[in-house]
Amino acid sequence: MARSPIDDALLICLSLILWLVWWANPGYAAISVVDDRQRIVTLERPAQRIIAISPHLAELVFAAGAGGRLVATVRGADYPDGVVVIPVVGDAAGLDFERIRQLEPDLILAWRSGNRALDLERLAGEGISLYVAEARLLSDISRHLRDIGKLAGTSQVAQRAADNFDAHLQRLRDDYASKEVVDVFVEIWHRPIFTVGDQHLLADVMRTCGGRNVPGGYPLLAGPISLENVLSARADAILSVTGMGAAANVERWHEMLPVSERVNVAVISLSPDLLTRPAPRVLSGTALLCKRLQQLR
Repeated sequence: MARSPIDDALLICLSLILWLVWWANPGYAAISVVDDRQRIVTLERPAQRIIAISPHLAELVFAAGAGGRLVATVRGADYPDGVVVIPVVGDAAGLDFERIRQLEPDLILAWRSGNRALDLERLAGEGISLYVAEARLLSDISRHLRDIGKLAGTSQVAQRAADNFDAHLQRLRDDYASKEVVDVFVEIWHRPIFTVGDQHLLADVMRTCGGRNVPGGYPLLAGPISLENVLSARADAILSVTGMGAAANVERWHEMLPVSERVNVAVISLSPDLLTRPAPRVLSGTALLCKRLQQLR
């Protein structure tokens, strides 16, 4: 029986509907990961427009193979080179929410302890998918790589990067974690002196190198500490990641340390970019620190 013009029209309409359904979701199943708030983040399709509101999260996006989908980041994002041309929507002090809305992101990556809680609450209320990361252990970095790769649809690249990270980390642990313990005081700022607690990523860096973060029991993730408490900890070494030059750090600490301690306490200066950003480069900083501590044994 020959088809009528109505049948042809219905067939065309059905084909158009099926094409539109495929275009909106071309064979993708819903994607779900659990972030560091223990909240499920679900996307109907891989993210195409990503905003990273911390410099280290921009690094992770590129390492996970999704740098081409990053439409905005924040001031301070300067690695890798491709990130410096990406629009900026604020910094740790605050975000430009109007600009964020204009960019129409389908995924925002945030830093739990580095972004303002009020900003995270407001973003959550905007109806945009929000993945909040907080690396307390070095192994969290490879997990974040895998999650970002899954959310962006670049899992193969992200998996390779995560596997390489894990392998490098394991080699460092095998080489140094069982060595004689070196007590290290960590200085992340100097006016006033700021340090980190045992739950901070830098404490895990210490453990990886066979070091011990002192003074033990510091109650905050990061915060101020008196010089008296630093001196009473009697560290073998001071790790300064303030960004000051090595010579300036040695001179400053020699002025603060008792004369009897100046020759006994090593002052180690390393780039904050290599140790305070929870991204793959942190293993380069960790390897440098491990070598420096080994020289003190």
